[in-house]
Amino acid sequence: MINLVSSVSGLRGIVGDGINTEIIMKYGSAFGVFSGRGKIVIGRDTRPTGEMFSDALSSALEGVGCDVIDLGIVPTPTVLYNVRKLGASGGVIVTASHNPIEWNALKFVTKKGIFLNKKETDEFHNLLDSKKRWVIWNRIGKYKEDRGGIERHIQGILGNKYIKTNLIKKKKFKVVMDTVNGAGYIANNEFLKRLNVEVISINNKPDGTFPRGPEPVSENLKMLSKKVIDVEADMGFAVDPDADRLAIVDEKGKPLGEEYTLPIATYYIMNKVKGNITANLSTSSMMDYVANRFGCKILRSPVGEANVVEEIFKNNSIIGGEGNGGIIFPEINPTRDSLTGIAIILSFFAENNITVSEIRDKIPEKVLYKNKTRLEQINYKKAINNLKRYFKNDYIDERDGIKIITKDNWVHLRKSGTEPIVRIITEGKTITDAKRFYKNIIDILTEG
Repeated sequence: MINLVSSVSGLRGIVGDGINTEIIMKYGSAFGVFSGRGKIVIGRDTRPTGEMFSDALSSALEGVGCDVIDLGIVPTPTVLYNVRKLGASGGVIVTASHNPIEWNALKFVTKKGIFLNKKETDEFHNLLDSKKRWVIWNRIGKYKEDRGGIERHIQGILGNKYIKTNLIKKKKFKVVMDTVNGAGYIANNEFLKRLNVEVISINNKPDGTFPRGPEPVSENLKMLSKKVIDVEADMGFAVDPDADRLAIVDEKGKPLGEEYTLPIATYYIMNKVKGNITANLSTSSMMDYVANRFGCKILRSPVGEANVVEEIFKNNSIIGGEGNGGIIFPEINPTRDSLTGIAIILSFFAENNITVSEIRDKIPEKVLYKNKTRLEQINYKKAINNLKRYFKNDYIDERDGIKIITKDNWVHLRKSGTEPIVRIITEGKTITDAKRFYKNIIDILTEG
């Protein structure tokens, strides 16, 4: 079914035409069995279908003997943090993240507070058709609402030694926060206030309607940019509907681009402690610049948060993430976390005493051009072969689609794990350079 995508990134579909409550209960009950029928933490974003799916999920989990702790509307990273904090057997988030409003989804979390890897996902999926999952009436699980999840998450960040809480408070930053009417409407704004930040909040009604494109990419941040200029803010922050990705707008109202978020955070942390860095294959080579700047090793993983986290633990990396604005700092929370990201970013600017627009003096910019095409509109195998033949003398990585690195550019072509599309990303020194290389790639793909 093309409107239902099941992968290491979870289960996603168009509501009523791909995903429905029956599917939610099928996957939810199987996950309860997979997790040992223990305590499961759940949460959701603000989508109109979220409450319906959350209710179905709770019923399915209780029906196989799991106790459910419902955090309500919270950021995705808040659920993962609380799985560990509460000693739960796992977690499930009802969110389609950056997908449009007609989509909804389930993300599955292990007892370690991280997303299932491929092996675990396969084991979980093997239980989907099991008939022996439901328990008898006196063994069903219990349901409990818990509205303390955000507070526990905030306290866990503020207590970290690398977060310069007192210095940030002294700076009294003025920040515009855009939560796209999503799950960060309470958590992100409250967190900034705890840091003595003057917060001007936009798009913070939890009605699940997205007043801009849900991804925090530059073209979707016009309202935020205008507000930053209007109120003369020090910077603006934007997140996606489940508040795991973070983008930054400078004091002049110019978006830095989501690719800048992780390099800034990494620069700050590497200045405190040296170690390995992990990023996915689609992340900007600005990360390579930061790694070289501090004499550290950068390792690359296939796209998908579960893949990045697996490599972070495998390589004992200090920090990592994805170039879509996803900062993963495992010492606080081994997942993409916009709240942790905000704390690190503000610590960086408070300590360095520079404006956001001056960041390019520390980290030279590289620009990505991102495009996509429907899966059925491309001969994927032929496209891969064409690129391999044309770039046979350049560096080629085939762990996730194909990534080719030339002297001045790179391209990454891969099937999405969250939508039925093929993503094509190119990098250049400027947007013109990246687009030129992209056009060259398209010409190669359509040869023969």
